[in-house]
Amino acid sequence: MSLTLGDRVRELLRPPVIVSRDASVRSVARTLWQESVGAAIVGTAHEPVGIVSERDVVASLGQGSDPDAVTAGEFMTSPIIAARPEDPLLDVAYLMFDEVIRHVPVMDEYGQVTGIVSVRDLLRPLLVDALGG
Repeated sequence: MSLTLGDRVRELLRPPVIVSRDASVRSVARTLWQESVGAAIVGTAHEPVGIVSERDVVASLGQGSDPDAVTAGEFMTSPIIAARPEDPLLDVAYLMFDEVIRHVPVMDEYGQVTGIVSVRDLLRPLLVDALGG
């Protein structure tokens, strides 16, 4: 079964990768590479405080930061822009477009991160809809 943009986010979720607030830029970069993901939640699944993406890592390094001294808490994006599991994929695609972001954490009604959706995850549903199913 192929997903379409009318389907719900919960059907496309990938488990979130979590890093601590005191993880260094180097450590975050290593985690993103090892997990083969483009973003990680900062904090815990129960208490997320931000998100770090490949773009954030590059921005930190490009501005001359010491990769072993600067922490995720210092270069993360906060507050988190999130979706709910019941949101339609199309709404998440518009959210990403409007906010100029490529990763959206998915949070339940208690504020716990249950997964993450990337622009890449939305590619197949976009193509299925564009090509008429």
